[in-house]
This record gives sequence, C-alpha cells and structure tokens, in this order.
Amino acid sequence: MARHRPDVSVFAGVRLFDGYPGRQLSPLARHADRLVVTPGTPLAREGSHAHEVVVILAGTAVVVRDGLAVARLGPGDVVGAREELAGVPHEATVLAGPGLSALVLTGSAFRWAVRSLPGFEVPAA
Repeated sequence: MARHRPDVSVFAGVRLFDGYPGRQLSPLARHADRLVVTPGTPLAREGSHAHEVVVILAGTAVVVRDGLAVARLGPGDVVGAREELAGVPHEATVLAGPGLSALVLTGSAFRWAVRSLPGFEVPAA
C-alpha cells in the first residue's frame, strides 16, 4: 500500500507559512484548501463562531459591521484567527470581493499550527 503525502504546495506564497519546510507543514496540508471565492460570499458572519481561518491570497474583501462597510481586506490579511483561538464569535461580517482567492484552514488545523510550528506568529486582528 502506497502512502499518500499531502500536497504542501497549497502553502506556496502564503506569508504566514513562509520559512517552514514541507515536512513541518505536511500534517497541516490535508486540512487546507486554496479556493477562488465568488464575490459576495461571506467569509465570516457577524455573531457566528469561527470554524475555519481564511488567509486572503488575492483580491479584496469588505468588512461589514452592523450593516455598514467599515474596512477592506487584501492579500495577506487573515479572517477568523483571533475568533478561532479565543472561541468568540465574529465581530463583523466579511464578504468576498471580486477576484478573491484564499487559503482556508480548518479551525483545529490552525490551532495545531499555533501549538506546533516553532515561532508561528498569530496574525494581528
């Protein structure tokens, strides 16, 4: 029986994981996907709990709080990290804009990265 190694190329070009060799990222790769997201798709919903962490790779997203657009996010920005780690609901809705592509990690995989990757920096909110 052949062993299937997860494809760590999913992390290529993602600043959050720069500097980590494939062998360290291999356990994480099976819990990560690169996605192209349709404009208007929610990446987070105000008041709901995080179940994944989203790293924006290209394009933009709009942060909406109490129905008002309050910020824009772009490449390198991370959605849901603080909420996932603290177990608190999202304080805003984040909607995908045109051309958004993202790396999506399950919440448990992100928590593993925080605990297991030496020097891993949790992105600022």
